[in-house]
Amino acid sequence: MKILDGLKVLDLTTIVSGPYAASLLADLGADVIKIEPPSPGDSARVFESTEPRYTMQGLSPHIMTLSRNKRGIVINLRNANGKRTFDDLVRWADVVIDNYRPGVTQRLKVDYPSLCEVNSRIITCSITGYGQTGPGRDRAALDACIQAYAGVMGITGEPDGGPMRAGPLYGDASSGMAAAFGILAAIIARDRTGIGQHIDISMLDVQVSMLTYIATMQMMSGLPAARWGNQHALHVPYNAYPTADGFLFVAAFLDNHWAALMKALGRMDLPDSVRADVDFLRQEQLLQRIARLQNREPINDAIANVLKHRTRDEWLADLSAAGIPVAPVNGVADTVTDPHVLSRDMIVDIPHPTGGSFKAPGNPIKMSAADPDTFGPPPLLGQHTAAVLQDVLGYDPSKIHELIADGAIEQAE
Repeated sequence: MKILDGLKVLDLTTIVSGPYAASLLADLGADVIKIEPPSPGDSARVFESTEPRYTMQGLSPHIMTLSRNKRGIVINLRNANGKRTFDDLVRWADVVIDNYRPGVTQRLKVDYPSLCEVNSRIITCSITGYGQTGPGRDRAALDACIQAYAGVMGITGEPDGGPMRAGPLYGDASSGMAAAFGILAAIIARDRTGIGQHIDISMLDVQVSMLTYIATMQMMSGLPAARWGNQHALHVPYNAYPTADGFLFVAAFLDNHWAALMKALGRMDLPDSVRADVDFLRQEQLLQRIARLQNREPINDAIANVLKHRTRDEWLADLSAAGIPVAPVNGVADTVTDPHVLSRDMIVDIPHPTGGSFKAPGNPIKMSAADPDTFGPPPLLGQHTAAVLQDVLGYDPSKIHELIADGAIEQAE
């Protein structure tokens, strides 16, 4: 069986942060019902619509990737009969997840106090940019805004350049993972107490938490956290260096890593033109981390000069074998075809709801007692509305037809 078999989740979320949280639960076996508003549904359904190469039979990559393993229904929460239908689902469910702006759940009466009256064991989780409290709670937020506000963008980029956001939607995805963590913690608490609770996930809170020791250093020293590009304030070498055919990241920051790197260089047949660089690097004084920090630039220059005389894969093989932390600087195309990534089932085939299949990232959570991962197709808009209301709530076909006629629900044609 799957680890979360039997967990019942109502997913009111859109775009990335909430759908990612719900998809993690769905991958682990939770029965996740994605509840969308009437057409066009989740706004992510129309993303990439101007670029056909980024869609497959009408579905966007957002939906394809983050709605797998979910059933999909349409309920109009602003319709009285739609709200009653939703409440019937709440009586069945364990968890309701949303990523509406603060105040929306109260207006729709899908906030924790309202739903707790329907089901005292319900767990609700809201993901917002700035949280449910505080002077900034009503600010509009997107991933990049949160990276900027949290100081993440301010410490990302080259020292002499401008601030830079992380490539992936780092704020969204990490908030989704925090939400999944919080939901599972609340389930454990409910097993002890018998009652549910509300989980308030702020994207800003998550980013501040992930600053970890960098924030502590700032507050302790008073020295502003700086942009270091690919380097690190506390370690040398820690950088992406050019080789003969690509970039290699070398992070030989511990003394034993540095000693292993010097040993490896000492036994290699390198051209005479880099002999002076190797001799400089192998000085006894540089065996100590403090001395390396004091010689940052000449160390970087010497390593760059040495590495450019061999290919990336040659360096990768020899330095990895020596136990030195190194990695190729891959493009996404390299990553999704990498043998190690594939061996971990991190690229998987997912069926498309109208036929065929597509590849997407797999489930990152590997558990020894769980059945192998399986992936169901993402739903079309309203694909399972009638089936869910009939199978889960026992609605008869005539009632479902009345709800459709009333505009309370929609069923895919």
